[in-house]
Amino acid sequence: MITRKHPKQLMLIAAFVAMLAALPGFAAEKSTIRGMITAIQGDTITVKDSNNAEHTITVSPATTYKRTKGLTGAIRESAEHSALIPGLPIIADGMVEGSTFNATAISFKSDDFKTAQQVQAGVAPTSTRVDEMGKRIDDFGSYEALATTEVHFASGKTAISEKGKSDLMALAAKAKETNGYHIVLQGFTDSVGNAAANQRLSTMRAASVANFLQQKAGLMPGRVHAGDGMGVATDAGSGSNADARKVVVKLVVDKGVNAAKK
Repeated sequence: MITRKHPKQLMLIAAFVAMLAALPGFAAEKSTIRGMITAIQGDTITVKDSNNAEHTITVSPATTYKRTKGLTGAIRESAEHSALIPGLPIIADGMVEGSTFNATAISFKSDDFKTAQQVQAGVAPTSTRVDEMGKRIDDFGSYEALATTEVHFASGKTAISEKGKSDLMALAAKAKETNGYHIVLQGFTDSVGNAAANQRLSTMRAASVANFLQQKAGLMPGRVHAGDGMGVATDAGSGSNADARKVVVKLVVDKGVNAAKK
């Protein structure tokens, strides 16, 4: 005898299956880890994030690797697992299953890769300095700001004012006198306009300042990091706020790099 299920029973069964699929024990969750590589052992990578917390990432033959170039990181080239080295900042996208993070894609900036290579070449020329390298990697990523300046913009614009140019030239002069310097930039907007437009504008402002520092102020491209577009500034308030339309420029040195020069 064939028993037919009532439509309501079928709906309840479908809802129960959907609920089970949504539970953590039944489905992996997408996640992203941003941080600096501190150790690599086979298919296991240890990363320390900006809060100094350590994460263990597992890679597989299916993991893809990308090297980004350009001020906005729009240019992407394929890379190999062998490009991952201690001291390299990465962004890892993957799936979390229980306590395991399985990376599906890992990307890193070309300039950051060059810097990490230079650091390794300087700290580990022979095997007798492995302990020293380990200590330095622990400190790598702990940046010390030596100088900060803010470049302000007219509403909706990316052009740098004369005062902004003067301030940037002064910061560049100090950078040229500093061993192992780096320039980091964050672009912001006021709260006028929609979120997508403000995100693009903040990125374009940071790129404008980065271009000026390299092309006009004479700083090395590898030392001027691609600017981050932060969108609306946290202190923007409501409406047009001139103090929020800015790029924050910092001259920093890495404590780990400086320690090895002493």
